[in-house]
Formats: sequence, structure tokens, C-alpha cells
Amino acid sequence: MKQKDILQLESSDMRQAYLFEENGRWYAYEHSANRIEKFMKGFADFKHKIHDVCGRFKVEINLDILDKCPIISCEDTILVLDCPDNI
Repeated sequence: MKQKDILQLESSDMRQAYLFEENGRWYAYEHSANRIEKFMKGFADFKHKIHDVCGRFKVEINLDILDKCPIISCEDTILVLDCPDNI
């Protein structure tokens, strides 16, 4: 997925979080990582924050989050999660 596509997804909906599979691990980029951390403390690993070549950060996500934020869309390397405000 291209950088501009990720940025476009990231700004599209405040309830959704986007996870991207890279080499068998799942990552959330800036806005999605912050949403997950806001709704589900401890599921986004900000201690091991990685900056990509464009300067954006991404964090590895523990998929146990799927118990609280259900998948609303799934593709080969992208999961879209619903992160409601009441968690």
C-alpha cells in the first residue's frame, strides 16, 4: 500500500483503526495507533515505536485487541477495526 493511501485511510473515520501486516506482524500507523492506545491501554507498544522513511511512526499491535474492537473489514494485509468510544 502506498504512503498516500495509508494517510488517506488514517484520516477517514475517527472510530476506525487500521492495521497493516508486514512480515507476519501487525502494525498501526500514527492515528490508528493513537486510537488504539486511547481506547485500549496496553495493546499498542509505544515503547518500540518505529519511524518509517517518511518520518511517520508505527507501532506493533497485540491482536488480543480483537476481543474489544471487532474487525469490520479484512483484506490480505489490512484489518479495519471498529473502536467505539465506550471502551
